[in-house]
Amino acid sequence: MKTIKTSLLAAAVVSAFAMPAMASDINVKISGRAHLSLDHLDNGVDSGLNVSSNSSRLRFAASTEVAEGLTAVMQLEQNIRFDEGNGSFATRDSFLGLRGDFGLVRVGFFDTPLKVVRGRTDMFGDRVGDARNITNVPTGAAGANFDNRFRNGVHYRSPAMNGFTFDLQYTPHNNTGSTVENERESYSTSLTYNANGLYAAAAYESYENAAGDNPNALRLGVSYDVSKEFKVAALYQAARNLENGNRNVWGVGASYKIEDYTLRGQFYQAGKNDLADSGANMIAVGVDRNFGRALTMYAVYGLTSNDDAAAFTIASGGRDTRLTPIAGENSAGFSLGMIYNF
Repeated sequence: MKTIKTSLLAAAVVSAFAMPAMASDINVKISGRAHLSLDHLDNGVDSGLNVSSNSSRLRFAASTEVAEGLTAVMQLEQNIRFDEGNGSFATRDSFLGLRGDFGLVRVGFFDTPLKVVRGRTDMFGDRVGDARNITNVPTGAAGANFDNRFRNGVHYRSPAMNGFTFDLQYTPHNNTGSTVENERESYSTSLTYNANGLYAAAAYESYENAAGDNPNALRLGVSYDVSKEFKVAALYQAARNLENGNRNVWGVGASYKIEDYTLRGQFYQAGKNDLADSGANMIAVGVDRNFGRALTMYAVYGLTSNDDAAAFTIASGGRDTRLTPIAGENSAGFSLGMIYNF
């Protein structure tokens, strides 16, 4: 793995140095998303009405063609809490890189190739019913979140070849500060096919957590545009070296457009690990009202059914206001939301 990683990065760097310099304009773009929802959340014992800002963001991006066939790229993205009036600087995809015929090389803090697969197949990303409620270990268990961004990431993406793209990310130290022992070393890689309405990807990730373990996961994801109106998706995850043993997860989803409306639904199941009665099922259904790309209004209902020893939620992934689950209790949520892209 290290030999492949070094060779790919070296080839990209050599290509960059060999290109003649040239002057070019700097292209700067400001964009983002405001996503808020009004949610009635129920953990099986108590319930309440909440307002949540869900992965709302402000993004600054810049690019400059610095040589023929070579472009410098930069992005700074931060979370904005529209619900509580605060936010965190550079907590989302933020990086500096080079793009050319060799592909893309970047360094920074951004989604891993494994995380991207879930995002491409999730029908309720950042909403009640998000697939991350099931793909990640329940609240209170240690070291098995497979939808994180790695700190100090170094990433290579190949150019698309007949629809195929290869991604490799390496993190020498997935923590703050410096290191002399490369603790918390992490890898994430994927092979993706994307053409003619078909997206298919296989990804693998392994990282060293604070306990020194190496949780790892294999993900297989697919989505297909059956028609302009109808889309289907599926995800399978096999996670290993978890706190309480291995766990498999699978899910399926679909969406159907009717003029300005989109009907969507998905079902996910988490198998049990070494603990008895530790599995869960999640179902979510919803409808969107689309006003072009800029504005979407939606309604979602979701339910997570937990076994006696399981504590999965219905409202955690991608949301700033989260529902803490109770082991053995069902978790439910009804959400009315609005997404504005600018």
